Amino acid sequence: MTEEKDLAEEVKELNKRISELERMLAILMKPLSDAQKTTERYVKLAGLLLDHGGLTPEAVLPGIRDSISKDIVRVLLEREAQNVSQITDLVKARRGTASRRIIRKRLADLETQGIVNKHQRGSRHVYSLSSDVVKKWTQLLGFS
Repeated sequence: MTEEKDLAEEVKELNKRISELERMLAILMKPLSDAQKTTERYVKLAGLLLDHGGLTPEAVLPGIRDSISKDIVRVLLEREAQNVSQITDLVKARRGTASRRIIRKRLADLETQGIVNKHQRGSRHVYSLSSDVVKKWTQLLGFS
């Protein structure tokens, strides 16, 4: 009978040690899992760079056809909440030329498509990418 008790105690102790080892192993595996996710994101990003020549608006918004609208999206990716004058200057810096009137028209078109949002800031309107577009970018990059 004491032999059975001793054996039961040993089994109990072994189960306790196995549980502790499983807990420790889970703690050790978490950084490896995180590193794997990061590596997968980098591979995905490298694929995008190879396929599209960079993180271009076409990768997320294939419906945008004209180059000025694409440049507006690029500008708003780099700098959130810009007014028409700021966007015009930034697009002009990229393209060499840009008309405020055309930028304003393209912004209105992008707003209608749900790609940009217009907000009142003081006496001016500022534009930023819509939350849907931002969500698409983060999903494309592998972030949730």
